[in-house]
Amino acid sequence: MSNQRTASVHLGANRVATSLTDCVSDHLRKILTSVSTKAISRKEYVEHLRATIVATDSLGLLQSAIEPVLKDKKTLDTFQHIVISEHALLGPLEDMLTKKTMFPKAKRRVQNIGHAFSDRDIRIHLAIAPQAECFISLLADEDFLTAPITGATPVHSWANLVARIRDACPRAEVTVWNFEKPDEIMPSFFSSLLGIENDLLDRRTRHDISTKACQHLKNAKLLTKIVQIEDELQTRMDVQYELDLSAIASMPNVSLARS
Repeated sequence: MSNQRTASVHLGANRVATSLTDCVSDHLRKILTSVSTKAISRKEYVEHLRATIVATDSLGLLQSAIEPVLKDKKTLDTFQHIVISEHALLGPLEDMLTKKTMFPKAKRRVQNIGHAFSDRDIRIHLAIAPQAECFISLLADEDFLTAPITGATPVHSWANLVARIRDACPRAEVTVWNFEKPDEIMPSFFSSLLGIENDLLDRRTRHDISTKACQHLKNAKLLTKIVQIEDELQTRMDVQYELDLSAIASMPNVSLARS
């Protein structure tokens, strides 16, 4: 664990790794406390941080949205390390796949993270999965079916999103996690997010992150056997994911983690 004051933020992508802070066992929480680490709960995030992160302009950030952080700042300042895990932080699921640009609000929200934790080193974690799996997860939710799905459907690039995240907060350490094999990569991802050694994850935590945090992604993998998309679209998505992994791996100031 670094002696530097840090803020580690898992900001997406949607439904790849979810509800991670709920998986922290009492045993693991004691370990985190012993190394001065605070894992922000969902309730704490909503009450004290969400308004800051989703502020749409600098005026709102400076005049009102930052206040919830300042009100709780004394509590946060007692910890050397802060951990935030919000898989929909960049925007709702439809913003990931149905807008002209993947997560159009990503730049502003990452900038807001930088402003909110200007006194800490920032570590950003992005978990990604093949576009086809994410798209099928979207198709399974009838609320999002706004147009026919055809081969002409645009295929968004993870690499483009990663570049925008990196550029929005140049001082951040950015790590992208390839969740093609969720069970294999999840322990390393979670321990890295928490800033502890992998072997400190107890049996209950390992069970919960596998059965709960990965459930949406595992369901999407099962749905690929039931929900079909056109072969041409499937091929374009598969090719794009491989291109994205290659581009991210060679991207300056970004690390790609594979299982």
